[in-house]
Amino acid sequence: MSEPVCRGGPSRATLIAAVLVAAGFALTAVHWGFLVLVGMGAFGPGILREWNLLHDKDELQLEAARRAGYHAYLAGGMMCILLIAGARTGDRPMPHGGELATAVLSVMWFTWLLSSLHGYWGGMITARRILLIFGGVWLVFNVLGNLTDPLALVMQSLLALPFFALAWLGGRRPRLVGWLLLACAAGFFWFFKLYRILGDDPLARGRIEVTVLFIGPLVAAGVMMLKSPSGKETQEVAIQGG
Repeated sequence: MSEPVCRGGPSRATLIAAVLVAAGFALTAVHWGFLVLVGMGAFGPGILREWNLLHDKDELQLEAARRAGYHAYLAGGMMCILLIAGARTGDRPMPHGGELATAVLSVMWFTWLLSSLHGYWGGMITARRILLIFGGVWLVFNVLGNLTDPLALVMQSLLALPFFALAWLGGRRPRLVGWLLLACAAGFFWFFKLYRILGDDPLARGRIEVTVLFIGPLVAAGVMMLKSPSGKETQEVAIQGG
């Protein structure tokens, strides 16, 4: 059985929500109060749907989103328990209240996003699109950060190419790509010293959210690739996913 495939484009509400989230994050450089825009974009459409005021999803999409919400609840709840246990068993209360809330929110949001996409598109297409988005974000980040240094801009932008290549190869050799992605995630985890998340102060400098949002997509895509079908079925799903 082939995996579910989304054939329609995003709704107007989804596009507006995406703009609000992006604008909210960008404007936090001016004032953290603009983070409210992120909340409006991330949670507003769901609230309107539950109030029966927004009808932009079919039954398949709604079922995937609601199942993803339960997964996010499980992940967020377990995250809270672990952090509370760490704080209560330590010599002093765990600091960084703002970072605590951000860490739990990032885990819940990331879990919800992956689960809803997987439930709607299936593992293969979701994994490949994660890689395309990851490579695109990496490319934009390096372009914006090296506008005054053309050589650095070119050299660092080339680092995005492997992710685009893996997205293409994943439709043909998913097992190989899955293992490569897990190895890449482990390498980044060590190279950027994110293993400090396991130390005495895991919330310092946003370690948890950086790990979730940076390493998480690679691990998730790798696991989805390893669980994806192979052979003819993989080729069919790859063609459907573009």
